[in-house]
Amino acid sequence: MKIIHMKTILVPTDFSKTSINAIDYAMEIAKLLKAKLILYHIYHFPFVATEINSMETEEEVEKSSMLNLKKIKEKLVLKHGKVTPISCKSNNGNVEDRIHLFTKNNKVDLIVMGIKGGGFLTEKIIGSITTSVLRKAICPVIAVDQKVKFKSIKKIVFACDYTNENNAKILKPLKDIANLFDAHIYVLKIASQFEICPSSAELELKFTDMKKSLKDFDHTFHCTYNVNVVDGINEFVETKKIDMVVMIPHRYTLFEYIFHTPETKKMAFHSKVPLVALH
Repeated sequence: MKIIHMKTILVPTDFSKTSINAIDYAMEIAKLLKAKLILYHIYHFPFVATEINSMETEEEVEKSSMLNLKKIKEKLVLKHGKVTPISCKSNNGNVEDRIHLFTKNNKVDLIVMGIKGGGFLTEKIIGSITTSVLRKAICPVIAVDQKVKFKSIKKIVFACDYTNENNAKILKPLKDIANLFDAHIYVLKIASQFEICPSSAELELKFTDMKKSLKDFDHTFHCTYNVNVVDGINEFVETKKIDMVVMIPHRYTLFEYIFHTPETKKMAFHSKVPLVALH
């Protein structure tokens, strides 16, 4: 019997096509998990209006927000039926702060967000709300590219290195997903310019704790060489026909963040499959 621990899924939305696609993806996951789905919109008030007539009260903005959320809910029920509970929530404030607070106060087990591939400015300077949540959330986050549609997950690559604290608690969501889909887990080490790729046997020795944690799951250890971590992961995804990428975001200081774009963030902008960040 499969025991899955994810019971509440949060989907922040700004009503864009990218976030609507993420809602569709989250709905499919919620159906399989028999989990509660929460549609969440954060609006900003007060805001600067271009015309005096376009000014609205906060009450009117919140009402409009809830109306749009309920329309999305109606479409989901029409398409899927009443297969899982769906609720709508709306708040005023900073998006990242509100998502963090809501996740904490409502015992959210999984966040699903949309992401749209960007150019140099978007990736290096501006970033996005999704990549920020990927790095800072207190629960697992799935980033879904606007072109990615839901399909059964049969192959998962867990990209990591020896410094990750890969204990059983951190790996629990990975095992939940693998358990749900009966998926194979590829534990992947990207060797950099000054490293030598260990053999599978050597990797198993280095990842002793992880091997023990994954003993009940179909898994293998792999290493590939690439000076660019993101390119290395994407090449592995293409070669092995991977369905999902899982990573553990590193904590960067402000200086490191400005001059070295975190790999999880870069991966989010370039991944052709859903990206899961574990915390």
